[in-house]
Amino acid sequence: MRKTFVVAILMAGGVLYAQTPDSVSQAKLDSIDAKFKMQKLKEISISAPKPVYSMTGEVVNYNVENDETVRDLTAWDAIRNAPTVEVDVEGNISMRGSEKVEVWLNGRPTGMEGPTLRAFFESMPADALARIEVIKNPSAKYMVAQDRHILNIVTSARLRTSELLIVGLSGNSRPYVSPWFSYVRNTDRLRFSFHLAGSTSNFRDDGTNTHTLFDGDDTTSMQQYSYELVGPSYFGSNNFNIGYTIDSANEITVFSWNSLQGRYRNRTLRDYEQWDYRPDTAHYRYMDSSESGLAIVNGFTTFDLKHRFATNGHNLSLGITWNYLFNVDHLLQQRTLLLADGIGSLPLTPFDRRTEKHRRNNTIDITLNYNRPLGAHDELRVRIGGQPYANNYSDVAILDYDTSTFTYSRPDLLRNHASNDRSQCLYASTSWRHEWERTTLTADVHLNRVWLHISDEALFADDTLFRFFTLGPSLTLTHRTPSMHYVRLGLSHSTNLPTGRDLTTSRTYGTDSYSTGNRALHPSSTWKSNLSWNRYFERIGNIGIDAYYNTTLGGIESVVASTSEVDPWLGRIVTYTMPMNIASSFRYGVDANVTLRPKAWCNLSLNASLYRSGYDVEDELPQRLTSWRISARLWTKIAKVVDIEASTNYGNPSLDLYSQQKTNLTVNLGLSSTLLDGRLSLRAYINDLFDSNRTTSTTAAPSYSAIRSSHHYSRYITFGITYRIGKLNLQYQAMGGAAMQ
Repeated sequence: MRKTFVVAILMAGGVLYAQTPDSVSQAKLDSIDAKFKMQKLKEISISAPKPVYSMTGEVVNYNVENDETVRDLTAWDAIRNAPTVEVDVEGNISMRGSEKVEVWLNGRPTGMEGPTLRAFFESMPADALARIEVIKNPSAKYMVAQDRHILNIVTSARLRTSELLIVGLSGNSRPYVSPWFSYVRNTDRLRFSFHLAGSTSNFRDDGTNTHTLFDGDDTTSMQQYSYELVGPSYFGSNNFNIGYTIDSANEITVFSWNSLQGRYRNRTLRDYEQWDYRPDTAHYRYMDSSESGLAIVNGFTTFDLKHRFATNGHNLSLGITWNYLFNVDHLLQQRTLLLADGIGSLPLTPFDRRTEKHRRNNTIDITLNYNRPLGAHDELRVRIGGQPYANNYSDVAILDYDTSTFTYSRPDLLRNHASNDRSQCLYASTSWRHEWERTTLTADVHLNRVWLHISDEALFADDTLFRFFTLGPSLTLTHRTPSMHYVRLGLSHSTNLPTGRDLTTSRTYGTDSYSTGNRALHPSSTWKSNLSWNRYFERIGNIGIDAYYNTTLGGIESVVASTSEVDPWLGRIVTYTMPMNIASSFRYGVDANVTLRPKAWCNLSLNASLYRSGYDVEDELPQRLTSWRISARLWTKIAKVVDIEASTNYGNPSLDLYSQQKTNLTVNLGLSSTLLDGRLSLRAYINDLFDSNRTTSTTAAPSYSAIRSSHHYSRYITFGITYRIGKLNLQYQAMGGAAMQ
């Protein structure tokens, strides 16, 4: 018996083959003896689009491996193309204006930032990346604070032991010079990075100022002055991050940042002309000169211990942070009277004084976070903690020059003072999060209990204890669509507490004015609402619109006013600064941003803001102003070797209480390149190309008006050079291993 059969074989690549018996051959069922011939049929092409952007829950994915235009570029170039991510020339990353971004590598925090972060990913090719995950609203399984964002870089291969030593030199023509180096080491369990930097610089500033004091319709005094400032300074910092995975359930992280900064022989010269009308008519010119020095030691250390009960978000973490600051400041001031006429009793006298200031600030924060899933779609967050110790101590000692002893030995009892503010707080918050297929709802409640003790030892002593209790709810709703639309609605309420300096009755006198607190202050409340929409387009970019309305009731604002009577300590009508609760303030508007990326080596970002703001003060006319601001940033490559970066921003005046601020147009332009297989990076930038960074401030308070203008020497050339030693080891699944030098 004969049978005819066909065998169809689908080969790799979508080519279909058929195998049939030859016409003269016989296929025998009782044997496998058969003669065949191959016939190639028509090819069938099987393909599917590979999206560059995709969305998984709250995660927006930039699928680098599907972006053919990113070939031959670096991983840093790919990061600059991630949606809603903004990167400045120093390597600092932000998302939609927020700098609270943690950069992760394969699901773990890198602990790197700034130039170290940039140098690390410049040494990695974009081909090594699978995707970049942009996580704006992390769930509990990520174990980060709720106000944090995550940028997770996922490689297409396993990152084995890697080690990099990065040395760099940056500076500008101000002049400013900063050498630095970083060391990075990663293994399966250990993540370690260390960064050390130092700098020295010299800056210069000048400006003019005019202000008028009046009582009702009567002018009490007018003043005009110009100033010049020259200030050499130095800065040094180091930070290190150690992350160690103990086992699959436990992880420990230690991060520390420390700095030493200061100024030496900073010199300021002010030339004044002033007219006084009360209590006596006077016209005089005088000159103030000063020389100062400053040293500040500042830093913090954070310890985190994380434990995962399961991989679905059931976890516990403990965090302890110590912040510290030590400050020593000395100042030598001299005043010379140049012209005085029409004076009944001289309200202004020359002086020669020396000031020594010391400040210490120490705080300890402890936080315990517990996250637990409540089923497949719900999770609960509980956060408790506090600040068991917070101390802010400062003292000011002023000595006048004694002509009889030729030393600074006469104490200025009016201006000498010491303050010691202590506080403690306890807080607790709970958050419930529910996820539907494409919608996420998060509800939070935050409670805070604060004890504040202020103590002033001075001519105006104060020793008072305050207690506050605050409650802050918030609600967030997000929705995603299959066509890459992302909508977010947020509502929140918060309470803002006055500080110890806001509440003290002690007066702190300067040369010609004083500042004081206001015992009648009460906490203010702020309501915030926003509705945002983002749309991600394949191979083009993204567009976003954010509408918001914020209002504050009883906001605490610092107000400058003049005394209604002659100040008994200065002998004339002077200005003073005091915080006050204003009736209300508001701001509402729309922010729009568009990112165009026709190719991975060309990225244009446009941002525009239109908003209206206002202040309402009792018994005064309301203050209203409509403002706008635009900015643009262009990043592109020439022959995929030389980077070109340009940015600009401009806007009309913005409103503050009783004042307006105006900043001129600025344009920045720069070039950079990575050479020698990623080992060497060079960059040069021109900051404020047209040297237009002049600011103008106009103040019109009920009893005080002023016009200030200043010119910052902001046009300068910045340079940078970075060299990397070491390698990143990537082990691909299809390869035995590859080392990238």
